[in-house]
Amino acid sequence: MRLTERQREFLDGRHYAVVGTLNADGSIQQTVVWYLLDGEQIRFSVGANSIKAQNLRRNPTITVTIEDGIRYLSLSGTALVEAADPALRRRLALRYLSPERVDEWLARRPDVPRATVRMSIRRVYGQGVT
Repeated sequence: MRLTERQREFLDGRHYAVVGTLNADGSIQQTVVWYLLDGEQIRFSVGANSIKAQNLRRNPTITVTIEDGIRYLSLSGTALVEAADPALRRRLALRYLSPERVDEWLARRPDVPRATVRMSIRRVYGQGVT
């Protein structure tokens, strides 16, 4: 799926994303995350043992919705849970925090194993951004 220039511009803005995954019982689990558009994929960091990561390892189906007032994009596709990517976590922190808070934020909870999610976009729809 190729994103339009307007969609890329919107996704490059600093917004939060709501990630939806499927629980084992078929119900939906949603979480707000920091994200980055990386080429034609969405990437974000998760706890390696989080419900999101467990759900995606079992079933890679994923949705991501980003909104800004009356404008929004909903993306659906598949996700791959990968090894932790410290460089991605730093890029996310620089995107969402002031530079002076990045190192302190990255040092929090060093004992929690991390993973990275890479979403391949199959479908995009929305309002005001197509």
